[in-house]
Amino acid sequence: MNKVNWGIIGPGSIARAFAHSIKNTTSASLISVFGRNEDKSLSFANEFNINSENDLAKFLANPSLDAVYIATPHSDHFSYAFEAIRNNKHVLCEKPLTMNPFETMTLLDFASSSGKFFMEGYMYRSHPQTKNILDALDLFKGIGQPIFIESNFGFRADVAPQHRLRNPDLGGGAILDIGCYPLSMSQLIAGKLLDKPFAEPISIDVTGRLDSTGVDAYSAADIKFSDTVTAKIACAIDEELDRTLRIFSDNTSITISDPWHCGQFNKGHSNIIIHHNDSEKSIEVNDSVGLFTREIDHATKCISEGFIESTFVTHRETYAISFWLENWRNALDIKCPKSKIKNSPIKSYSLTKYPLTNLAECSLPNLTKLGSRLAFGCDNQVSELHAFTMFDHFYRNGGRIFDTAYIYNHGNGDKYLGSWIKNSGLESSAIVLGKGAHTPQCEPKFIRPQIIESLERLQLNSMDIFCLHRDNLDIPIDEFVSALNDVVDEGLVNLIGASNWTLSRFAAARDYAAESNMTPFTVISNNFSLAAMVDPVWPGCVGMDSEFLNYVNNEGLILFPWSSQARGFFIPKKSSVLDHFSNPTMEEEKRVWHSEDNILRRDRCFKIAKNKGIEPIEVALAYVLSTSPNIIPLIGPRNVFETNSSIKASKIILSQDELEFLEGN
Repeated sequence: MNKVNWGIIGPGSIARAFAHSIKNTTSASLISVFGRNEDKSLSFANEFNINSENDLAKFLANPSLDAVYIATPHSDHFSYAFEAIRNNKHVLCEKPLTMNPFETMTLLDFASSSGKFFMEGYMYRSHPQTKNILDALDLFKGIGQPIFIESNFGFRADVAPQHRLRNPDLGGGAILDIGCYPLSMSQLIAGKLLDKPFAEPISIDVTGRLDSTGVDAYSAADIKFSDTVTAKIACAIDEELDRTLRIFSDNTSITISDPWHCGQFNKGHSNIIIHHNDSEKSIEVNDSVGLFTREIDHATKCISEGFIESTFVTHRETYAISFWLENWRNALDIKCPKSKIKNSPIKSYSLTKYPLTNLAECSLPNLTKLGSRLAFGCDNQVSELHAFTMFDHFYRNGGRIFDTAYIYNHGNGDKYLGSWIKNSGLESSAIVLGKGAHTPQCEPKFIRPQIIESLERLQLNSMDIFCLHRDNLDIPIDEFVSALNDVVDEGLVNLIGASNWTLSRFAAARDYAAESNMTPFTVISNNFSLAAMVDPVWPGCVGMDSEFLNYVNNEGLILFPWSSQARGFFIPKKSSVLDHFSNPTMEEEKRVWHSEDNILRRDRCFKIAKNKGIEPIEVALAYVLSTSPNIIPLIGPRNVFETNSSIKASKIILSQDELEFLEGN
């Protein structure tokens, strides 16, 4: 195995530990250091006999440099990691990976799509003590009793308000700095107990106190992973806390006195004490290799063997840790400047500058802009930062159509989308599908005012496509068609159509337009998925049937089906996700999707997914896409992993036999 040449970004105390530890490896060499302070960098370089560089571009341009270790305050992790990946370097980055989950998923996806190894540095994960802990958890199998996890990490830091531990601009506070240790460990342990790679919380109840600077000085969290597995964790930067880890039930307990440093400050000696029934056992580890050296060896081995992620801390787990750190902080109402898009590096490091062609293009009638085989729903974003992250990623992968509506997210759907389009300069390529006149304002008189208000939010002069969001059977069709033609003639919209209209009303509207020499409906947005709606998701919703689909195909129209993946009906087990206002409940799922035919379709979907080695929800979306080239499904992902899943589904080819099997024919 060829040696991997490493460089360090940030010559601080943790970097010094890295530099000492890499001497004990056989497969890695330290060749350079980058720091903004020239004197400090030069002193560090002289100490370890390596090169010093104060220009980041020159540091990363070194062709001999294979990988970088980022050891700066976490407020700078994103920009340094992004630049390293952009310059084809592998990255080991100190925990926490970033300031928030939006930065985290951007980096993880950028690294993966660039084919670069990327790992968040939790040294304890690569130590044999952690493996011993996981192995010892087998004692809890089949006990049928609640299992509790208790873990803390706290110290007293008498530092000035501008110090990174107390500075909001630098991501200060106990949760980000050290709370990530007990959180990541509890997710790892709970996952093992629940037969998963890691577990995500079902709920998290938080208490704490804030520093005078606004960051968290102390916080505790009660976490529920399942009905039988819970955790109580705490962290502090203003007091010493017991740093032990305990996993226990009625007659079994596992106690680890040094879970984070694994005996690093005790000559490499650490142990695990196990009490089971009336017996006691100690599992000793005497480590001559070193905690940091093990992590460097692991990362180096992954790089040499061509892996892009670690088996000790996978990308999905890193994202989950970041996501729940954010939820933990939000529960204390901590104000972080970098949570605002105006302060976030995501705004300047836009992924749209690094395009990929993962989504197929498509043409839309009477539009000069090219579309894409998927359309992105703009109603699931919890903040402008979240929206920018998701829109960037979708556009980078070839996504061009964005679905918004006057009522989405209390108007923020329009605002977030418009702000992103303007900031990215994509007015000439992003296609906006807007909707308005939703019940109870489903009348012609509301159409133009709502379009005007949406355009102001969007910061645009016109919409590419506009659909009536609902139908109102008390309104004659000619009044709707005339009102829509007025806004077309005014140049406010291009294509027009309807959402949640029946075939009879939709066809009648097109007939009236043809007879009156008016612009007809060319777009319909009803529900369509592998599962047929049993009961409307929301009042006034309408689904597609075979007759309506034939009409769309014969007339050369475009169908934008909403809930094209049946709102999670094709997910085998509901995993813990963002507690979001539009998340479906199990009660809703049963009411809307549970019919004998849908259950059978789901079973058949699972069988095909298993045979193909893909996810059932990907098969479900592939079915919709395979039904007709005139269908452009609306998707509503909450993170880039879900978007990637939908993009993957767009590439899946289902045979005619598979399509017929899914339908039960």
